[in-house]
Amino acid sequence: MRKILVITVAVFICIITMGCSSIKQKAKEVAIDWKADGREYGKETAYTIEDTVQTAFFKVKVNSVTTQDEIQGKNDEYVPQDVAHQFIVVNITVENTYDDFDSITMFCDDFELTWEQLQGETTFPEYQMNEEQLPDSYELKYGESKTGNLVFITPRNIKDYRMKYYEIWDDNFIGNTYYIDFSVTE
Repeated sequence: MRKILVITVAVFICIITMGCSSIKQKAKEVAIDWKADGREYGKETAYTIEDTVQTAFFKVKVNSVTTQDEIQGKNDEYVPQDVAHQFIVVNITVENTYDDFDSITMFCDDFELTWEQLQGETTFPEYQMNEEQLPDSYELKYGESKTGNLVFITPRNIKDYRMKYYEIWDDNFIGNTYYIDFSVTE
């Protein structure tokens, strides 16, 4: 009799515990949906450099990708501190397609770069060293586009990359994530 009572109590506790975790999960989903307020979120989409990527705010197109050992700056020449590293220069065009505001503010570090060995970590582009690079921050009016370089420092032995952008709204709501995959050759 005592054994049956212990088993019954254990089963009851398991049912209650499982029910609570599913209630917590459902409450979390409802809260995220409420905060989303009709905005998309949670999708991860991969593209190639041949694609034009449409986000909630803009279109972005990778025009070219090159490797460089050094970059001529405004007043100086830049080289990576580690000789085992190189510059990856990603030339992109960004066009504002978000018509809810007159303009959007873009930052060079809106875009991040990763590769397999980083295991999900990312690196940011270098701040502006020359006129060919996108400015550290810039405004794009609706319908306006800007073309320029993003310059990353990476190990020379890496050939396959993934550029990442994820939507962050004014209220810090995180929308969808976009990846552009590309490879470099020497």
